[in-house]
Amino acid sequence: MSDFKFEPKGKPTTTSMSIGGRRKHHTSWPDGSEMVEEYEVSSNRLVVRKVRSKSSLGKLSDWQILVGEPEKKEFNPNRDLIASSSKNPEFVLQDTPTHFQWRVRNIPYGRSVYQLSIDENRQQIVLRTTNKKYFKRINVPSMKALGLKLSDSKDVLTYTHSDNTLVIQYKKPKEVIRQEILHARKRAAEAEKQKKSGLGF
Repeated sequence: MSDFKFEPKGKPTTTSMSIGGRRKHHTSWPDGSEMVEEYEVSSNRLVVRKVRSKSSLGKLSDWQILVGEPEKKEFNPNRDLIASSSKNPEFVLQDTPTHFQWRVRNIPYGRSVYQLSIDENRQQIVLRTTNKKYFKRINVPSMKALGLKLSDSKDVLTYTHSDNTLVIQYKKPKEVIRQEILHARKRAAEAEKQKKSGLGF
């Protein structure tokens, strides 16, 4: 996912629906790009954001999860050569009102093994282990979209480890928080407008 670029072109169209306590928004662009967002109706908190784009040959890419749990894929013996192990590290992107948050599950090493740094040129968070068992580059699209630089300050980029799960947090700048609040309000207003017009439900 580190090299995936989502750069939709044209004027987007968004449809909305509410189901099971969540409000779902599906946005599409003329070039075939798509984005799906899900918010908790009660709190207007973003719980899922995923995107995909279409190649010049018309093939849709796999969904890229920007926020939320990755979709579970069942093993198909007729298609898949190897079943993924439940013991492999699992990378999950989550979100809170004040922090970007990433979880790496099934990673048992002690806290001192993990190292976090910022790649200044690529503007990515880099996670590595001193035993060279795990390596991950982490993009932060919201920061890039606003032209904000990542910081490795200890009060901004932090991590904890317990129960075989590494939790990485990055404190959101005020500009990001403000933009996310405005975007969530916009989505809620769009959903209400569509509901009244009969286009959404």
